[in-house]
Amino acid sequence: MTCDSHYDLELLAELAEGLLDAATALQVREHLAICDPCGESLADLAAVREVLAATATPAMPMGVALRIDRALAAEADSFRGGGVGLVEAPAWDDMMRDAPWETTSLPQPAWKTTSSPEPEWETPSEPEPEPVVRLGVVGDDGTIVPARQRKATRRQTTRRRRWAMPAAAVGAAAAVIGAAVMTTSMLSATGTDGPPVVALPPSVDNLQYTLTDSNWNYTDGELKGPLLDYIGPVTMTEQDGMTQNSKLAQCVKAVSKKVGTSPFAVDQGFYNGQEANILVFWRDKAKNTVDVHVVGPECDNVRKPALAHWK
Repeated sequence: MTCDSHYDLELLAELAEGLLDAATALQVREHLAICDPCGESLADLAAVREVLAATATPAMPMGVALRIDRALAAEADSFRGGGVGLVEAPAWDDMMRDAPWETTSLPQPAWKTTSSPEPEWETPSEPEPEPVVRLGVVGDDGTIVPARQRKATRRQTTRRRRWAMPAAAVGAAAAVIGAAVMTTSMLSATGTDGPPVVALPPSVDNLQYTLTDSNWNYTDGELKGPLLDYIGPVTMTEQDGMTQNSKLAQCVKAVSKKVGTSPFAVDQGFYNGQEANILVFWRDKAKNTVDVHVVGPECDNVRKPALAHWK
């Protein structure tokens, strides 16, 4: 038996009393040498044994002893003469009724059996809720007439549903008209009566971006960002020195026309050992995300445009 399993208290008690055979006792002692819980249980049994030994056992009453002797004598007389005598079984309940260790309930006196009625505890009653005061209308004679609550009929509910969409449409139209009136008022205040100015995307012929020449050999993992670690430390190249008709400028214009916006950073380097230009477009400044386009010297896509982080 290992430490995972333990002996029961009955077997440990037999070991403490010396009732086990030599082989079983040796096996239990070997287990006790390696099992602390069983050793603690054996120590508890030894303590109980000491307490029981110190407790005095009550003597058997004389009447009980005499009745037992008479029953044994009667049983012995039935076996005399070489035959098997049939006698009634001794009434052990009657013989042992005076024993101090019997647990039979003794008749109690009348003053103990009569149970006094238990006092009734008064449970506090919950306060009644105050009545809700209904609103009313004061009449000419000073009396208050309770106001009636009108329940919305199905026709009224349908009517409100029908007017829900027109009301929302009227609100939206009012907001648009109010914005238009405010814009017209502002233009009139500045002395300009012309049409409102509409912001147009930057011209493809006049793109503004940061041009760098890092000569860095980018990998797919590095192009996921942050790109500022590779483009930021590089010294910017004078964009004025690059003519508008140069191959790189024409390539940036072509890619910007496809994307619909201008890049804010262009880096000249390599991609997996191949000469390439890295064009970075803003996707969402708040989320710090950009779109990265990698093109070759002939403005051919050497890598599919992908999302990356700038910082």
